[in-house]
Amino acid sequence: QKDYVMIFHDNAPVYAPADARRQSGASSIHQANKLQYKSYCDKLRLDAANLAGDASKTFFSADAQINISAPFDLLSGSAGMIDTFFQPLLTAMPDLYRRTDLLFAGHAKGGDWVTGHGHYVGSFQKDWMGIPATGQVIFLRYGEFHRMEDGRAIESYIFVDLIDLLRQIGRWPLTVASVGEEFFIPGPITGDGLIMDLQDASESEKSVNMVFDMLKQLYTEDEAWRPYWHQNMMWYGPAGYGSYIGLEGFARFQMPYESVFDPRRKGEAMMTCPVGSDLDLAVKGHFTRFGDGNYVASGGWPSHGGHLAKDWLGVKAEGQMFTARVADWWRREGDLLVENWVFVDLIDMLRQLDYDVFDAADVKLVL
Repeated sequence: QKDYVMIFHDNAPVYAPADARRQSGASSIHQANKLQYKSYCDKLRLDAANLAGDASKTFFSADAQINISAPFDLLSGSAGMIDTFFQPLLTAMPDLYRRTDLLFAGHAKGGDWVTGHGHYVGSFQKDWMGIPATGQVIFLRYGEFHRMEDGRAIESYIFVDLIDLLRQIGRWPLTVASVGEEFFIPGPITGDGLIMDLQDASESEKSVNMVFDMLKQLYTEDEAWRPYWHQNMMWYGPAGYGSYIGLEGFARFQMPYESVFDPRRKGEAMMTCPVGSDLDLAVKGHFTRFGDGNYVASGGWPSHGGHLAKDWLGVKAEGQMFTARVADWWRREGDLLVENWVFVDLIDMLRQLDYDVFDAADVKLVL
């Protein structure tokens, strides 16, 4: 059993593995950041109604840039997070608590990051942003990344699956059904997604390299991504895309998705649009990608984009340009990827294609 000691970080006492005092450089920073982030997560798990404000003020810097999936888009600092996100959500779901299934950290793009994935859970007792209350228990899926400095988040990217919320309350907002299955998205099969201990750097590097090599094969006609995955892989997608089991299940989504783009496109691993074009300027690529042991996280805001060449999600193709805000978390076992949790800000994507998800669900949005 590992010994723990009390250390002070950002003027607050936290418990850390006893050997944390012997860690140096980036590793000790990652461990400290994990502890700060877990403290934030724990407060939202134990007593969100009373502690969400304090948790936000402690974790987010006062001037943090907080990017949140549509319709929020951008909030400013801890006050913005409290006033615009937590207070209205807690009014709607006063018994709210937060489950965390993934939590780890790493360094990328010149910054130190923490990431998490899970669900906000509560009984939907009052309307939220104009979405009508139903009284039922809701599982609101989230995924997030935070760039840390001096123990606080200064830049954040947060995804919440509002299309899945609309699905749960019986207001499916798309004109077509998902290609995949729609259900509650679980955490890792292995139950080890909260990585609080220091990981082997070589294993973390192996995980990141495997994911990047796989991503470069997603656009290939011969489906060269297949050898990177376990035959019974799980791909957990956002509501609207659905989830899939196995190589053939994923191919049922991946190949049709690749076909919606005309030849002008841009992503992290390829670019065929003209340099300096509107698409080139709009796609920023990944803001981070890092590994922590056998887990990897990556996000882009937006990560890729193109022009619509085939109808998609019920939207008629007319060559419209669109981009995609995306986040992924992967779990590796040995030499194969086994699980992949995926977020795509479909509300933003569809907004670019002149389709209003909330209008379609007969919701008058109030922010």
